[in-house]
Amino acid sequence: MGNMAKIAVIKDVLDVEIQEYPIPEPLDDGLVIKVEAAAICGSDQHNLTTKPAKPRTIGHEFLGKIVAMGKNANEAIHSYGGTLNIGDRIVVYPHITCGKCDVCMTYGNGVCVCDNDFMYGGGKVNTSDIKNNDPTVWPHFKGGFAEYVHIFANTYVWKVPDDMPAKIGVLLDPCAVAMRAVEQVMTSIGGLAEGYSISSRCLIIGAGPIGIMAGMILKEMGVEQLVYLDFLDEKLENAKAISGADMVINTSKLTLEQKVALVQEATCGGPNIVIGAANHPSATIEGLHMIRKLGTYVEIGAINADTPTLSNRLVFKKNVHLTSVSANTPACFNRTMRFLMRWKEIPFEKLVTHEFHTLEGLVPTAKLMANPDYLKGVLTFES
Repeated sequence: MGNMAKIAVIKDVLDVEIQEYPIPEPLDDGLVIKVEAAAICGSDQHNLTTKPAKPRTIGHEFLGKIVAMGKNANEAIHSYGGTLNIGDRIVVYPHITCGKCDVCMTYGNGVCVCDNDFMYGGGKVNTSDIKNNDPTVWPHFKGGFAEYVHIFANTYVWKVPDDMPAKIGVLLDPCAVAMRAVEQVMTSIGGLAEGYSISSRCLIIGAGPIGIMAGMILKEMGVEQLVYLDFLDEKLENAKAISGADMVINTSKLTLEQKVALVQEATCGGPNIVIGAANHPSATIEGLHMIRKLGTYVEIGAINADTPTLSNRLVFKKNVHLTSVSANTPACFNRTMRFLMRWKEIPFEKLVTHEFHTLEGLVPTAKLMANPDYLKGVLTFES
């Protein structure tokens, strides 16, 4: 395409350099988008605060407008919403799966725990395949914190309506994590270890953006009660205002015994559903102490942490259905996109508490993630 464009490159701990590379022509089976928005994920913060093996791109939550297309792009890219054209706005499923490993052969294309998964803005840099996150390797633009992104074949994408704000459309990925967590509790009504029903009493531990979105989904589904636990009043207030929670509890000064007693009293004997979104392994133990017999526990926060010693009594005596969220699918993302399409009636915009407008704002905004008023930071390029 001839011109140069900018990309954020992690070089060291909290050291991001804004580099320039030529905007690539798309491969015959790919396309190029001009980025409108990119959101900071908790994993991005981890990557920013961890020394990389070599300089790398970042960002897997992004949305943009198609500016160039290869001749076979419509045959090679999976588009929800029909034929793609120059000028269409799209948001992506950030994983490209190989289709050949045991996971892909067993569960189908698109399940993001593929053994040979490529993730836009993910961690692959030491590979000869051009699908990696080394910015020096053409087509350079392979992460969302950039002015452009090259979209490869076998990517799943969704068309975004012209009137949907970019900062809402870019929430597809984190909202899909919340959606997957909720879908994990949809066991058969009337069976043992019953999960969701309209009589469900639900507890969410951790009032961050994914926890809040899980609550938004549960409330829309009509659960009887929604309760949040967190250490910070500001986050709890946001959770109540955005999700419509029935009760929020600050547990920062309570013992485990006090927490369990308070929650079980508030939920008439304990929640049927507990979703762990605190990103701390001790919260898993606490949630299992609180849950009702035959309840369902879903962990979505502490994916990279080891849980402290887990007493068998916590799980097996109560016959708890214990599961987690790491695998997701394009089908779940599609259901989530349909949920986001209700943005005019559901206050998704309140999740974006920190908006910035240049790549240079990435590190300063990421440094604010521990602040009590922070939920989601989103880069929106000013047109």
